[in-house]
Amino acid sequence: MYAGRVPRPFAKALLPAAYFPLGGPVPAGDLVGREGYIRRAVARLTDGNHILIAGPRRIGKTSVMLEILRRLRRKGVHTAYVDCMGATDIRGLGERLADAVLENVSGIERSFEYAKAVAAGMRPTVKIRYEHVELALELAREKNAQRFFDGALDLPRALAAKTGKRVVVAFDEFQAAGQLGSRIFDVMRTRFQAQRAVSYAFLGSEEGILEQLFSGKGRAFYRFALPLDLADAAGHRFGIDPDDWLSYIQEKLTERKLTIGDAEVDRILDATGGHPQDTMQVCAALYYLMRDAGLRAVTAEAIGVAIEQALRELERPFALHWADLGKGKYLQQVAKRIAHGAVLYASDGSGAVPRAEVLRALAALQARGLVAHLARGRYEFVEPLFGEYVRRLDEAIVTK
Repeated sequence: MYAGRVPRPFAKALLPAAYFPLGGPVPAGDLVGREGYIRRAVARLTDGNHILIAGPRRIGKTSVMLEILRRLRRKGVHTAYVDCMGATDIRGLGERLADAVLENVSGIERSFEYAKAVAAGMRPTVKIRYEHVELALELAREKNAQRFFDGALDLPRALAAKTGKRVVVAFDEFQAAGQLGSRIFDVMRTRFQAQRAVSYAFLGSEEGILEQLFSGKGRAFYRFALPLDLADAAGHRFGIDPDDWLSYIQEKLTERKLTIGDAEVDRILDATGGHPQDTMQVCAALYYLMRDAGLRAVTAEAIGVAIEQALRELERPFALHWADLGKGKYLQQVAKRIAHGAVLYASDGSGAVPRAEVLRALAALQARGLVAHLARGRYEFVEPLFGEYVRRLDEAIVTK
């Protein structure tokens, strides 16, 4: 989970991105090891396929999707990015979709507001012309929420028909739309399956929900989209080859006349597991440490300090994760066992945890995107730094 999500793929940065960017979608140059994946996704969407990108939060799904959309626009495709998170009703989600679709012809964010104004009798401004919003004028007059939502779902098809170009729509955190109505996915599937000139990409962090929705027989989107697993692409953890991290980190530091050896990069990756956001967090801490101290060559000691700094910076979100686990039965106990590499079904200080409860806790931890299943009876934290945080909780108690 990260703050500062950029809802508009069309927005242009006015300022240069942070060095080793954190906290939101990153520039194309900082998408480490994703080139092959992006090319495959662009090809699939251009050919008219629908794709599903599921995976834990903070591994770069949104950043990758925004770059995919940028390349599609460069190929002449119309695109729309819709973040489902935070929409409170179907009309709100429909307006987000309408804005994203209309921006292709108007070049202006929140174009649907102009459409509503024109529908109410106001004259179009110099910025926006009648033909930019005519697709949505009838929709803007619709008072019934369900009919409005149905009309918004038809806008991508209408744009494709009007312009003669393919349209690609990306729904981020798609599982969140299910909270807006019991049959919303049925309605969306019914509209989407008839749109021959429109391709859809579905992103989400609730892997269990998406798995059921797209793979469960009888579910609304059963076999509708091709799963493209970002986390396991090319067989590497998080889909990123360690050699790509090595090249990226060395090149970034070389730009600032700093040097780092292969062994030091390995130490960073050992600590972060190659998790995209956590690796960036450590690298950012390392860069500013080197800059402020006037150092030129990265040492093992400097990396140790940078890791500690990154853990301090992540302490707040990790503490919130931990507090949330405290609301569930046995979640914290099982999480501690995973962190310490202990036998999951063994007794703890307060007595034995029933096997059925351990299995429920593991399922809940996986649903939250905090742990991953490795093999029979073996699990690990998606973010190794969170595992380190959990291990240190016990150490803090012992030292008090």
